[in-house]
Amino acid sequence: MNSQRARTAARTGLMTGFFGPVGLCLLALALSATGMAAKLRITHPPGAPIYKEPILGQPFTTLPLNRILDAEVKQGEFWKITFDYNGLKTTGYVHEFLVEEVTESDLLGSAAPLGPIKTQAGLAAEIELKIEESRYLIVQERDLPQQVESLRSLVPKVFGLEDLQKQRQLACDIYHWTGQALSKQGEDARAIKEFKNMFEVDYLTAKRATKYVSDPNISQLISTAEKQYNGTFVGYSLQVDTEPKEAVLKIDGKVAGQSPDVITIDRPKITLEIEKEGYKPEKVVLSLTEAKTVKSYVLQSVARTIHVSSDPPGAAVFLDGRDTGKLTECDLGYVPFGPHKLAVKKDRYADWEEEITVSEGAGPLSMTVVLPPKTYFSVFVWGGPESKAFIQPKALAMDKDGNFYVADDGPMKVRKFNRDRGAQLSWGDEGKAFKSLKQPSGIVIDGEGNCYVTDAKGASVTKFDKKGKLVLKWGKPGAKEGELAQPMGIAVDKNNDIYVVDSANSRIVKYSSAGVLKKTWGVPGPGQGQFYLPTAVAVTRQNEVVVVDAGRIQKFTSDGVFIDAFAKPESAEAEFKRPLGICCDGYDNIYVADAGANRVLKFQSNGRFIGSFGGNGIDPGQMMGLVAVAVNEKGSVFVLEKGNRRIQEFQPPSK
Repeated sequence: MNSQRARTAARTGLMTGFFGPVGLCLLALALSATGMAAKLRITHPPGAPIYKEPILGQPFTTLPLNRILDAEVKQGEFWKITFDYNGLKTTGYVHEFLVEEVTESDLLGSAAPLGPIKTQAGLAAEIELKIEESRYLIVQERDLPQQVESLRSLVPKVFGLEDLQKQRQLACDIYHWTGQALSKQGEDARAIKEFKNMFEVDYLTAKRATKYVSDPNISQLISTAEKQYNGTFVGYSLQVDTEPKEAVLKIDGKVAGQSPDVITIDRPKITLEIEKEGYKPEKVVLSLTEAKTVKSYVLQSVARTIHVSSDPPGAAVFLDGRDTGKLTECDLGYVPFGPHKLAVKKDRYADWEEEITVSEGAGPLSMTVVLPPKTYFSVFVWGGPESKAFIQPKALAMDKDGNFYVADDGPMKVRKFNRDRGAQLSWGDEGKAFKSLKQPSGIVIDGEGNCYVTDAKGASVTKFDKKGKLVLKWGKPGAKEGELAQPMGIAVDKNNDIYVVDSANSRIVKYSSAGVLKKTWGVPGPGQGQFYLPTAVAVTRQNEVVVVDAGRIQKFTSDGVFIDAFAKPESAEAEFKRPLGICCDGYDNIYVADAGANRVLKFQSNGRFIGSFGGNGIDPGQMMGLVAVAVNEKGSVFVLEKGNRRIQEFQPPSK
């Protein structure tokens, strides 16, 4: 009791003597001139223990309440201070919980009043009770943030214990349970720091306090803290794996490697960023608790590679109006999901351009483009003015075997030639089967080899079998249902239904292969589904019916429902004057034989103009009296010329 009274009296004397009003003013002025980093005032009533190192241990002195200290720097939880000790300028360390930073105005104010001073036993019992209350709640994982604050508020009180062994034991308990509370909140980096403080207080006491920790994560954190204390911890090893690989890895904003990689880090809390072209960036904050940590990430794709091929190859590839600098075959790497405009271009071929949507999926998105030739070269001429192969040729057809059929207004109304252009004289009983034809105007071959011929003068359709034998004839002059007026072009679909251009009646008539009327559509006029002098018809692979008249191309379903019309050419080059023939190739490109300009015009299935070839003349590549056009499976184009009495074969440029 006497010693307690003495300490109280000493503190009272310091307060009333040295820290009187005049003294405080002089001290504030003196301190303001020192230029120190901070001014501290001791707030712990029993006084503040001063240590030679920034760790808990045996203090070499204790400074009284309200003593003003010069602080240089802060090291962890300790302030490095300078003060007069036995008449000498002395350096030491004081715990942050035992002091507060003060300003000049604080120094001019009155000192904080003293609270009641507990006995050593009472103080120890109070600390132990508080620790036990917090320990119970931490085990239950209740009110964890509040327990952290409660435990850390006990640190200044621990320094008030004179029993060093008791002081170390309780300090270790405080740091231990503070670390556990932080770990349960997911703040492992802060937990390691608390566990390290525990070892710095007293290594053996810390080992005993954590001997029976059962939580493997907390055990690992304690082990890491112990290695840091012992100086055996060389850093955190972070292994990062990604799918796909070769992603850029950044630690706290700086490039650290490329996955898969093992990175050594000197701090427990980091920000990891993962970046790879075509994938969503990842950004995570990691608290490293073990010497080696393995993290695996499956990156979410936000783009996809497009593989572009073309026929012919070697075409330039454009994406969203930009030249990619690549030629087909090629890969466009990591094109973002969503709509894009893809274009493929090659000299002497029509440009291909299409809106595409890049969607999620495994592997590259493949695009195969067929570029239609827009220029053709004459490679073979068959017949001619001096030849008797053709007299007044009117129409041309080919069968699936590559044989040619020509409707002629001469003595031989229909003639068949093999793929080597040899006349099949015996076919059609040497032409006798066709004597009933008056003025053949159109011809087509169905999938079974049957031949159908329209007769403009006879207003009829005649069917012959594959040997040229007459099978059936139907039609009569007139405008009523089942009647025809100057029928011209004729086509067949994949169901072997027959479509006839009833030219003078401005309509299309559909028959079965047996000549049964199935559908009629069209009237004179410029509107949708109307016609003005229609001349030719063809059927696409999609079973769409394409009809050409004096000014436009129209497309219908097989039942005559209007689909589209190409009435306004995109340029004067695409205009035709007097179309007489039409056909479609295997890609549904449309070829029009324009007798008015003696050339063939080529369009894509959507009506976009591709190109033209021909021109007036008698030389190869030129045309005279063009009446029909056909194309085989290889893309060769055959034109029939009435004026030059010949067939020319055209082929696209070499690939």
